[in-house]
Amino acid sequence: MNLNDTQQRIRSATIVVLAGLAVLFLFLDSTGNLGNAFAFLQNPLSTAMGWTAARVDRLADAIAGPRDLQVARQRIVELEALVAEQERTINELRERQQEYQTYVDLFNRAAEAPQFQRITASVIGRDPNPLFQSLIIDKGTNDGIMVGMPVESARGLVGQVFQATPDAAHVLLITDNVMSVAGRLSSSRAEGMVFGGGIGSTLTMEWIALETPVEVGDIVLTSGAGGFFPEDLVIGRVTDVEHSEAELFQTAVLEPAVDFGSLEVVFVISGFEPVDTQVFEEAPADLPLP
Repeated sequence: MNLNDTQQRIRSATIVVLAGLAVLFLFLDSTGNLGNAFAFLQNPLSTAMGWTAARVDRLADAIAGPRDLQVARQRIVELEALVAEQERTINELRERQQEYQTYVDLFNRAAEAPQFQRITASVIGRDPNPLFQSLIIDKGTNDGIMVGMPVESARGLVGQVFQATPDAAHVLLITDNVMSVAGRLSSSRAEGMVFGGGIGSTLTMEWIALETPVEVGDIVLTSGAGGFFPEDLVIGRVTDVEHSEAELFQTAVLEPAVDFGSLEVVFVISGFEPVDTQVFEEAPADLPLP
């Protein structure tokens, strides 16, 4: 073999290898992997171990994933239980705040009218018959409760005791259709009779003189006429006025001041003596004939 030919082939092969390495280095540099290549060339064992460790870590994460998910789910259950407990605590605090505010309102109401003696009672029952508007309180004759005593709340007139046992009493609400209360408009001082409407807890004030100005929003109070209720207990607010030129009187529709559905604590006015006017409703038997 010619020595010159052999040397020429070696030079050509060397040039091809160097060109290939140059192209490879340019490609690695453009892809950002030239540093990794040099690191592999400097320490092939370390690079191989690093590559293997990365794959092992991924495999370990895949194996540990379900266990971490179970721990996370358990933590979520614990947090949900904690949230539920906190919500119960918040609701209890709100309930106590409402009870506190109720007693504050009752105290303020008692301070506004100190001339009456009051017995505080809790509502323990309601009549299940929607046609009968009444409630039951936890105080009775043993506590000084008597039939006929007026009952009010911090917001206004509730009704009247019509049955009493030693430990409880039945209160007929002013919204019952057999109830009537002498009322007075706070603005004009005009008087009329307030009647319960039964279902729907509506009230109407009738027999108001036609010339009396009645406005929506007027407050209606007890007038004390008839002697069954003290004066100036709030009954409700006018929401509508019905009148006709052909009538002698007009009628006002009232919204009760008391929310009977949420009533929990009431005052029984024990220091008020009703006036018996029934004797004036009957003609005397010995009335002389004309």
